[in-house]
Amino acid sequence: MMDASVDAPRRSFAFGLERLGLIGLGAPRLTVVLILILSALAGWGLTLLRVDDSLSELFRTDTEEFRRYEEIDRRFPSSEYDVLVVVEGKDLLRKPQLEAFRRAIVDLQLTDGVDGLISMLSARGKPDATGYAPPIVPDDLPDGPEYDTIIQQMRDNDIVKGKFLSPDGELALAVIALDRKVVAKEGAKTVIGNIAKQLADELKPVGLKSHLTGAPVMQLEIRNAVERDQVVYNGLGLLFGATIAVIFFKRVSLMLLAALPPVLAVLWSLGLLGWLGFRLNLFLNVMTPLVMVMGFADSMQVVSAIRIRLREGDSKAQAVRFAVRIVGPACVLAHGTALLSFLALLLSQSGLIRTFGMAGALSVCISFIAVILVLPPLGLILIRNEGRLARDRTPADGLMDGLGNLVGWIVDRVVRWPFMTTLVALVTFAACGWAYLQLEPRYRLADQVPDREQALGATGRIDEKLTGANPVHIMIEWKTGEGLFTPGPLEVIAKAHEILEKQAGLGNVWSLQSLRRWLSEAGDDRIETVQKFVKLLPEHLVRRFIAKEQDAVLVTGRLPDVDSSRILPVVEKIDHALDGLRQQYPAYTISVTGLPAIAARNSARMIRQLNEALPICVAFAALLLGVAFRSPFVGLVSLVPGLFPVVASGALIWAVGGGLEFASVVALLVVFGLAIDSLIHFFNRLSLEERIEPRADVAIRRARVLVGPAIILTTLVLAFGLGVTIFSDLPSLRLFGAICGATLIASLLADLVFLPGIIMLVRKIWRHRVA
Repeated sequence: MMDASVDAPRRSFAFGLERLGLIGLGAPRLTVVLILILSALAGWGLTLLRVDDSLSELFRTDTEEFRRYEEIDRRFPSSEYDVLVVVEGKDLLRKPQLEAFRRAIVDLQLTDGVDGLISMLSARGKPDATGYAPPIVPDDLPDGPEYDTIIQQMRDNDIVKGKFLSPDGELALAVIALDRKVVAKEGAKTVIGNIAKQLADELKPVGLKSHLTGAPVMQLEIRNAVERDQVVYNGLGLLFGATIAVIFFKRVSLMLLAALPPVLAVLWSLGLLGWLGFRLNLFLNVMTPLVMVMGFADSMQVVSAIRIRLREGDSKAQAVRFAVRIVGPACVLAHGTALLSFLALLLSQSGLIRTFGMAGALSVCISFIAVILVLPPLGLILIRNEGRLARDRTPADGLMDGLGNLVGWIVDRVVRWPFMTTLVALVTFAACGWAYLQLEPRYRLADQVPDREQALGATGRIDEKLTGANPVHIMIEWKTGEGLFTPGPLEVIAKAHEILEKQAGLGNVWSLQSLRRWLSEAGDDRIETVQKFVKLLPEHLVRRFIAKEQDAVLVTGRLPDVDSSRILPVVEKIDHALDGLRQQYPAYTISVTGLPAIAARNSARMIRQLNEALPICVAFAALLLGVAFRSPFVGLVSLVPGLFPVVASGALIWAVGGGLEFASVVALLVVFGLAIDSLIHFFNRLSLEERIEPRADVAIRRARVLVGPAIILTTLVLAFGLGVTIFSDLPSLRLFGAICGATLIASLLADLVFLPGIIMLVRKIWRHRVA
C-alpha cells in the first residue's frame, strides 16, 4: 500500500513544469478537441515529409574540403552520378554472349534517362591516316581465329583490361551516365528499373547475370529501405507497446491511456518535422520508434501510478492528480536528460547527425507535451467504473504484483550485502570500461546502404575482380588564363595521373592523360590531335574529367569499399605525393577529394568527438540530478549506474570484434538519455519514501518495489521499440537497434542490482537523505 503522506506538498525539482498536466483537467473535452485539431495539422505535415538519400550528408561540414567535394558535383556532373552495370558469366566472351552484351548496350543507349555509356565495346583501335579509329569489336563478329584475335586485342587493350573487363574474362563493367533532368521528371525508380529490365531481357537467355550499383542505385535502395522501415517500425512498435499495456493493465481504458499519448507524440513529431522541412534519412528514420518508446516509458509510469491509486479507492480525478504531482516531476526530468542527449549531437561536425540531434530535441519536447498535457484529460474521459477497479483483482494485477515480489527479492539480497554488490559493480564497470577504451573508430560506405539488395553485391564483385567502385579524384584548377591544351596544364595533368597510378597504386585511373597515352601509342600525340579527339568524344564522357570552362580537370582512380582506416593512408599518401607538384606549380590548386577521401579524413574525427561527448553527458546528467533533487548524494551515486550501460555495450562491441561506428555512438548517446529515465523515477520515489521511513533499507525496498515493475516493463518496451530496427535492410540501423537493446538491458541490471547496493553502502558512510 502507498502511504497517503507521500502526497504531502513538497518543493518541485521540476520547476513546477509538471503542473502543466493539470491544465486539461478543468476542460477535458475542450482539450480533446484541441488534440484532434493538432493531429489533423500533424497529419498534413506528414504528407510533406520527403526522403534524403544522400550518401555524403553524413560528412557535410562547413569546411573548404567539403565545398570542394560539392564543386565536383557541380562542375563534373557525371563523376559522382554513375550507374555501374556488372555483367558476369563464365562464357561472357563467347560469341553468342558477346552479341547479347552488345545488343544490351545498344538498347541501353536508347533507354530514357541514359545520357551516355562506356563499356569494353567502346575501345578503339589505332587511328588511320584520316584520323578514324575503328572499334576493336566490329558490328559483324567473325568466326574462328578472327574472332579469337578480336577477343585477344580487346583483352590486351589498356583501356579495357582491369578496368572494363576482369583478367579472367568473366566480368564486364559498363558505366552509364544518367540524364538528371529525365531522372528528376520520371523518377530514379522508373529509370533504373527500365535499365535493369533491358539488361535482363537480353542477357538472361544466354546465361549472363547483371547487377547494378553506383550512387544513384544506392540512393534508390536507401530511399526504398527508409520508406519500408517506417511501416515496420510504426507497426511493430505500436503492437508491442499495446500488447504490454493490455497484458499488465488488462483493461482497454488503461491500455488506451498508456498507448495513445506516445502514438500522438509520433504523429505530432513527424508532422512538425514535415512542416519544418526535415527529410527522412537513415538516422532520422529511427525517430518513430524513438519517440514511441520515450512517450510510452513515461505514460506507463503515470498510468501505473493511476492504477495503484484506483486500487486503493481514489476517484479517477484524485488518481490522475496524484499521478501528475508525484510522477510528473520525474517525467519532466527524464525528458530533460533525453533532451540533453540530443543537444549533445549538435556538437557534431556532421550535418546528418546535427539534423538528427535537432529533430530529436524537438521530438523530446513534443513527447513531453503529449504525455503531460494529453494523458490527464484522457484519464478522466476513458476511465470508467473506478470503484470496480478497487474491488477487482485480475490476472494482470497478479503479474504486476509478481514483478514487485521479484524486485523485492532482488533488493532484499542487495541491501543485505551492499559492500559485495558495490565491489562487483565497480569491478564489472572497470572491466567493461577497459574494453570500451580499446574500441577504434570504423566507417564503411557499405554501412549506409542496404546489404540485402543488388548494389552492395555488385560493388563487392567490382572490388574483387577489378580495382574498386569508389572514385577518388585529384581536382586541378587554375586561374592563370592558360588554355587547357597548353603545355602547363597538360604537364600537371600528366604528373598527377602518374602519382595516382604509380605512387598511390590505384587502378582504373582516368584523365585527359589517358587519351594522350592512347594517341601516343598510335603514333600521333600532337596537341592538335588531342584537341580534335576531345571534340569528337560524347559530352557526358568529356565532362567526366574536363570542366565546361576548361579551367579545371579531374584525374580519377577507384578504390575498393574497405574501412576508412585503410583508405586514409592511401589518401594521405596521394596528398603528400602531390606536395612536390604543388610547389612546382604554385598557380595551380591541386586537391584530393571524392566521397572515400572525405569519409576517410572525417569519419574517425567525428566519431571520436561524439564518443567524447558521452562521459560529459553522464557527468552533466549526474550534476542535473544532484541539483534537481537538491542532493549531492544523488549526483554521486548515479555516476556508475548511469555510465555502466554505455561501457557494458562498448564491451559487447569489443567482444564481438566490432568498433565505434556512427550508428553505435549515436545509439549510446540517445539511449543513455532514455535509460536514465528509470534512475530518475527511482530517486523520485525514494525521496518520497524517505520522508516517512527512517530505515534506509526499508525505504530503498519500498521505492524499488513501487516503481520497479513499471521500470521493467518500460525497459522491455524501450528495448523492443528500438530493437525493431534490427529488421532494417540498413546495416547501420541494425547495429543501432542491437546497441540500444544491449544498453537498455545493461541499464536494467544497473538499476535493479547495482544502484540499491551503492546507495546502501554510501548511506552507511554518508547519512544524507535524497531530498
